[in-house]
Amino acid sequence: MKPKQLFSKQLKLFMLVTIVFLITFNVSSFQGKASPSSSYYYKFTVDTEGFTDVTVNFSSTDASGSSWVIVPKFSSWNYIVTSGSILQTQNVSTRDVGLEDLYFYQAFKFYYRSTSSFSMKVQFDFENGALIIENRGIFFSPQIGYQQDSITSGKAEVLFDSHLTVNQNNAIAKGSRTYMPSEIGPQRVLFNLPKNEALLRLQVEFTTSVSAESTRLKSQNGVFAFTSANRYVNYASNILNLYERLYNNYTRLFNVTLTPTISVQFFLPSFEEFVSLGGFTPFSGAVAGTININIFFIRAVNGTIEVIAAHELVHHFLIKAGLSPNDFLWFHEGMAEYASVTLVEKLGFEGARQEKDRLEQSASQLIQMLGGENFGFLQDWSPWVSPTNVEIYYVSAYYVVSRLGQDYGGLDYYQRFFEQVRGQNVGNIDTLTQYLSQAANADVALTLYGWGFNVVISPEITEKIVEAQKAIEGVSPIFQPYKSLAEFLYEQALLSFRRGDTAGGNNLLQLAIIIANLAPLLTLLTIGAALGITVYVFHRLREKAKLKPTVPPPPPEIFPKSAE
Repeated sequence: MKPKQLFSKQLKLFMLVTIVFLITFNVSSFQGKASPSSSYYYKFTVDTEGFTDVTVNFSSTDASGSSWVIVPKFSSWNYIVTSGSILQTQNVSTRDVGLEDLYFYQAFKFYYRSTSSFSMKVQFDFENGALIIENRGIFFSPQIGYQQDSITSGKAEVLFDSHLTVNQNNAIAKGSRTYMPSEIGPQRVLFNLPKNEALLRLQVEFTTSVSAESTRLKSQNGVFAFTSANRYVNYASNILNLYERLYNNYTRLFNVTLTPTISVQFFLPSFEEFVSLGGFTPFSGAVAGTININIFFIRAVNGTIEVIAAHELVHHFLIKAGLSPNDFLWFHEGMAEYASVTLVEKLGFEGARQEKDRLEQSASQLIQMLGGENFGFLQDWSPWVSPTNVEIYYVSAYYVVSRLGQDYGGLDYYQRFFEQVRGQNVGNIDTLTQYLSQAANADVALTLYGWGFNVVISPEITEKIVEAQKAIEGVSPIFQPYKSLAEFLYEQALLSFRRGDTAGGNNLLQLAIIIANLAPLLTLLTIGAALGITVYVFHRLREKAKLKPTVPPPPPEIFPKSAE
């Protein structure tokens, strides 16, 4: 081979190697220089008492940026920067970052910068992160919430003490949807946090091999005894103090006293009912059993668990007063809701006011959904019927009982009612209505009838009401305003009956029937009169337009013009 050819071949080989090297270098350089990324990593560490340490790690490869994360409002927390620097921080309401107003939480906003990467961790602890009764426990995380568009990924990890064992069938993340964990083991659960959830909570069930000691507390009046695990004994003591404050109010209201000793205890519901079931009181015949209060609600707004405890206590008084939940479950639950929120609110608990507001708002929405105050379905509610939409039943029962109280004197009205029923056999809706009417000094049957209850009312009044209903229903909506006027008179007639004004109610019903029957004629006459008036006014305007104004002659000259 000639030297020139050899050189040319070597040059080509060198150039080829150089090109491959440059391509490889550029590709590896491109791959090594990843796009900026940011993430949140939550770590919850749970001990055998349910105490939980919380660490929220934020990291970013951005040179600068900002984000916010949910932190406690009423307990201490801190943050530590391990890489980069914080430029500015601010604590604001969760509403200020586009979330609902969270009672226990605020948003921690921060602005940062770094030369390579930024890292920060937020730390706090949570006394009752997990709640444990006997050998079962449920971990329910503090609120998870952060600025979604400030990160590329998020994870949450729950670590349990070696004496705690995860139930691998009951571990979820709850937001607008339910999410399953990405990894799960005996003492560890890992979740990939979804990017489309502004707020999220983790719920994990577990068992414990650690035996908990318990204490039996008694109220000073000797009526109540509360058996509680020692870790919750302060909360149990608070419930007993509440019962002592309520007891005299309840004895006056229900006109009975309770026989010592009423047992009370905390319980841990099923995994599915953990945050929805407030409490329950079993009963057998005419005897009420142990009051059970969901331990979860020690974490709620002050007054929430007090309303639950007061609600369950009402069932004991109602059974002692002779009203069985077998016959009147709707009255039991409605009275328990009404009395508990009313009296606990008077004691100054904020949670009672919030619960009352929730019930009132739910009632308004329910009436709109039902198309009116149609609550007849409550009569079919019994301890053996568990409807899937049971919240509707509770809200409806509260509405019926509270509105009767509103119309006839509040709790004083029910105090008169329980004075009437003491020692009596109240076994059906008509007998119950009779005593409700005596306490109201009015015919409550008509009110219940208007709400859809199957109650007996006066045959004459029933006939008149049915006649008025049929007359109004037969009027076409085009015959206005007389159909609306007939409906208004009908409603006023029912109000008169409820107040005990039978004569006034009959007169209003008769007038409603007359107007309903004459609505087509009255509408025609009204339209004719309106057209007549219109034609008359139009005619007068035209006649007025035809008349030309008379121009008066000029005034005579006082001084004659002089000759030029």
